[in-house]
Amino acid sequence: MVIAEYIKISDQFLSGLVPVFNIMEQVNSANTTEEIMIDFTHASFVTPIFVLPLMIFLKDEKHKVTTSNTTEYLSVIRWEKGLIADEMRLSTFKALIEGFSSKTYIPIINFPATNDSEDIKNHILTAVENLLIRQAKIETNVATGIKYMIEECVDNITQHSKSERGYIFAQAYPHKQYLDICVADNGITLLGSYHENNDFDIETDLEAIQAANRGISTKNLPNAENRGYGIITSKRMLVNGLNGSFVMISGKSMFLYNKDINKFIDLPNGLKCPGTIVAMRIPYQNENFNYINYVE
Repeated sequence: MVIAEYIKISDQFLSGLVPVFNIMEQVNSANTTEEIMIDFTHASFVTPIFVLPLMIFLKDEKHKVTTSNTTEYLSVIRWEKGLIADEMRLSTFKALIEGFSSKTYIPIINFPATNDSEDIKNHILTAVENLLIRQAKIETNVATGIKYMIEECVDNITQHSKSERGYIFAQAYPHKQYLDICVADNGITLLGSYHENNDFDIETDLEAIQAANRGISTKNLPNAENRGYGIITSKRMLVNGLNGSFVMISGKSMFLYNKDINKFIDLPNGLKCPGTIVAMRIPYQNENFNYINYVE
């Protein structure tokens, strides 16, 4: 079976999800013994909100799925596996990503997400954040907020997901002055995390994503209730402070949030995304933005 999805993605933030869902549907409808090939002939440019959701889905897929006609761009961003940051010395990793300093994007970064890898994960993350800020020439006031939002997403992977790996991919649009960032894991989902912490009142992916976005932490800690507000702070900073957009996908549900929409929905046609994905569109030119105004 060949899936030749015509992947023509505009710079509309959510447009990348449409071909992802189409591909997921076609894969799910195939016979489990059928070999599937995804033809990327038309994928000359893809966005973070397309790349990471599809990559995470395919990692968990039981079918034998391969890709063909991958473009030079997909090769450069390390499609399928990402740049495995901790397989090399930190100095080598920094030198490698420095080669992207004149680009508007970074490769997909595949980083360790376990608690015992905290130090190396933080060094990798700092190098990535600094590169993104230099690439787009982002002023310090907004850069501080972007670092907070990225670190909150990555921290949630480490604390909640039970995933050994996390992924981050970003693309800047200098002429329109915004940055798209996607952070993902292929862990136990938000619902799985609540159940892991013996909260069985939350029964569905939709209830789990609603709880997480209302500040109900899944961390089984004495200060868990307060710690859950990191997501709320990030959303307030992004949408109220910078007029950006926020998307979270976990299991069978999705949350969309910007100045015009605040909506929890189930994925179409019973689709399910392994793990949890957060995508953000961040306008980065705002001289009035002050990070401290949004921190609890």
